[in-house]
Amino acid sequence: MVPASCKKRIRTGWCLLALLTGLSLRLSLPARALPGQTDAAPRKLVEAALFLELGVNAPAPEQTSPAPEETAEVTEPTGDRTGRRVAAPYTSPGVGADDPGGPQKAPAQETLPAQESNPPAQELVFLASEAQALKLRGNCSYKPDVAALLLSPTELSPDTAVLIVHTHSSEAYTPSSGCEYEPSGDYRTLEPDRSVIAVGEALAEELRDRGVRVIHDVSCNDYPSYNSSYANARERIQAQLDAHPDIGLVLDLHRDALAQPVREEAVLDGEICAPMMLVVGTDEGGLEHPRWQQNLSCALKLQALVNRSCPDLMKPISLRRERFNGDLTPGSLIVEVGSTENTLPEARLAVRALAEAVAKLLGVRN
Repeated sequence: MVPASCKKRIRTGWCLLALLTGLSLRLSLPARALPGQTDAAPRKLVEAALFLELGVNAPAPEQTSPAPEETAEVTEPTGDRTGRRVAAPYTSPGVGADDPGGPQKAPAQETLPAQESNPPAQELVFLASEAQALKLRGNCSYKPDVAALLLSPTELSPDTAVLIVHTHSSEAYTPSSGCEYEPSGDYRTLEPDRSVIAVGEALAEELRDRGVRVIHDVSCNDYPSYNSSYANARERIQAQLDAHPDIGLVLDLHRDALAQPVREEAVLDGEICAPMMLVVGTDEGGLEHPRWQQNLSCALKLQALVNRSCPDLMKPISLRRERFNGDLTPGSLIVEVGSTENTLPEARLAVRALAEAVAKLLGVRN
């Protein structure tokens, strides 16, 4: 009989022999013959021999991830550097992309495909949420769908010409330093450079500076007969439309007269200016006006555009029973620029915001 201690030594000897044989084979092979094997292999053989010597089961092998296959790296065109999909950079209107509270710009090398890019600068996008800030008032009982009209397409384009007229061309403002005038009535004058005509010329200059084609009709339509003002203005507008068929937007500039004289102010570019109000006529009074909803759609769009930069500049849109010559084009509007309590310089300043909105509505690039 072989003593138990000898059996243990013999078993240990065989284990050491197996270990040395494995090490010899490992050292005799090139490194590339064992892909993925590391220097930890000899240590594992020693551990196995020791566990065998002590009669204890070897521990479970460590869980390791399989070696990745050698494939070409492919990333989605809309992904970031980690391969994750990212949203398209979008700049809402009226909000700069560099605004800390707004969306961030995507890296230049990670731009989206052409079919997913942002709309071009001249393409306007209105939001249904903007309609909530657009209010209507006036003597008309109609209840138009403001959101639907705001989102409806427009017939205007960069080639559209704008006609500026003055039904009440002698309307004037509170005299101020350098803007005194010879009155022809209460807050009225026949001096065109002191009346609402001067405001129309300021608007025309602002529009021209933005690349908009403008026709400014400075005819006096309310003198000597004030009651014939709208009939006279209708003839002027029709004559201009016949001479210039590309006119698609007619802006009839007025100075408002409040029932209770109260001075109203707005702020534009840090300066006090006159508030403005858009007036839209309808057919409720009995005169044919199939285009009144198109006129209202145009007014809503202009109001929304001004609100994006100057939310306190525009009064609620006045929807009226009277037609006001609005049937002549799909873009005919009355613009009340200030009131008798404002000054001419304040009215001139206000139309700067209106010109910017008109240029955007037409899609004209400066």
